[in-house]
Amino acid sequence: MSLTALLILGRLLHFSSVMLMFGISIFVVLLTPIALKSTLHARLNRVLSGTISVNLLTAIAIFAAQSGLMGSGWPDTINPAILYAVLSTTFGAVWQWQLTFAIAAGCCLFLRPQCRFNAIVWLSTALLINLGFVGHVTINTGLLGALHRLNHAIHLLSGGYWIGTLIPLLVCFGYLSDPKHRSDAIRAMTRFSAFGHIAVLLVIATGMINTAMALGTWPIHWSSPYQQLLSIKVALVMAMVAIALYNRYVLVPQIKPDANHILQRFTLCTVLEIITGVVVLALVSVFATQPPA
Repeated sequence: MSLTALLILGRLLHFSSVMLMFGISIFVVLLTPIALKSTLHARLNRVLSGTISVNLLTAIAIFAAQSGLMGSGWPDTINPAILYAVLSTTFGAVWQWQLTFAIAAGCCLFLRPQCRFNAIVWLSTALLINLGFVGHVTINTGLLGALHRLNHAIHLLSGGYWIGTLIPLLVCFGYLSDPKHRSDAIRAMTRFSAFGHIAVLLVIATGMINTAMALGTWPIHWSSPYQQLLSIKVALVMAMVAIALYNRYVLVPQIKPDANHILQRFTLCTVLEIITGVVVLALVSVFATQPPA
C-alpha cells in the first residue's frame, strides 16, 4: 500500500469513526428519554468502543502517513526528526490537538458506559471542530481563512449529526414494536427528526459556501479530477436528502406496530442512506488529496 492510499484510507476511517462517536453519543445522551437510555447504552456500547479505538489508531496512522509523504517514504513515518518537523507545520499544529482528543477519548474506554457516553459527546465535538481546521480550508488566510474554517467546522458537525445518528436511529427503531419502550422510542425519533432537518439544511448551506471559498465558482469544469469527484459528492448528498425526505414524509406517517412491510422499507432506506454517506466520505477522502482547481 502506498502512503497516499494509507492517507486516504486513514481519512475515511477517521472521519467515519469521529462522526459515529458524535452521532451515537448525541443520540443516546441528548435525544433519548431517560427510561430508554440504559437499554441503548447496552446496545450501542460495543459499537461506540470500537469507533473510539479506530479513531485513535487512524489519528496516529494519518500523522505517520503525512510524515512519510513529507519525508522520503515509509522509513520516515517513524523518523523522529521528520515527525517533529511535521508538528511545526500548519497541519501538525492542528493534528497535535487531534491526537490529544483521540487519546482522551481512548481513556474513556476505562469508564463505565454512562460516563463514557457523556464524555464522548464533548470529545467527539472537539474532534469534529478541530478537523475543520485542516485540508483545503488552509488556502485562505486572515478573516476569510477564519470564516472558511468556521464554516467547515459547522459542515462537519452537521454532517456528523446526519450520518452518525443513523445507526442509533436504526437500533431505536427496533423498539417501536416493544410496548415497554415504544413511546420512548417515538420521542427519541421525533427529537432526532427535529434536529435532523436543521442538520441537513446546514450541510447543504455550508457545503455550498465551502465550494465557493475553495474554488471561487461551481464545480462545472469536469476536466479537473477534484471537480469531478466534488460533483459526484454533491449528487450523492442530494440522493441522501431524497431518501431522508422519503423516510420522514412518506414512510414515518404509515408506521404502525403491525405494519411490518413499512418497518422493513424504512430500515432498508436508512441502510441505503448510511451506505451512501460512507461513499460520500470516501470521495471526500480522495479529493482532499487533490488540488482544488
